Amino acid sequence: MSERKIKVAVTTGKSGDRIAGHAGKALFFKIYEITEDRITGVETVQVEQNQTLHNMLHRPVIDFTGHPLEDVEMILTGSIGPGAIQKLFSVGKRAYMIAEKHADEAIDKLLAGNLQALDPREHHHHDHHHHDRDHHHGHHHEDEH
Repeated sequence: MSERKIKVAVTTGKSGDRIAGHAGKALFFKIYEITEDRITGVETVQVEQNQTLHNMLHRPVIDFTGHPLEDVEMILTGSIGPGAIQKLFSVGKRAYMIAEKHADEAIDKLLAGNLQALDPREHHHHDHHHHDRDHHHGHHHEDEH
């Protein structure tokens, strides 16, 4: 049997330690290569402004070819909307909103099988700016079925 290998990206700040709050605007990702249940590689990458998830997911065709997240299968972040999760899933990437504050802690929990994904819809009920929520989290109205 071949070894199971997966790449998991965590949105972070410049240090690569603390998990960034807003996936769409994140410029730094700590990418873990996991083989079987062991971390076999870690790198922190910086994307250009035009490569943020927000910009990638608002293109007519979502194409991660040549992007630092090209072969990443899972994205962990502090905040992401249901629409972005759906769009990422459509190109083979699973994204999860998590409560952990540090990238290594989240990966340790993932490997142990006890990382909890939060429901992105819950998050928007106690949003930071109720009065102009659409300005900050725009384009979500089209995703409500």
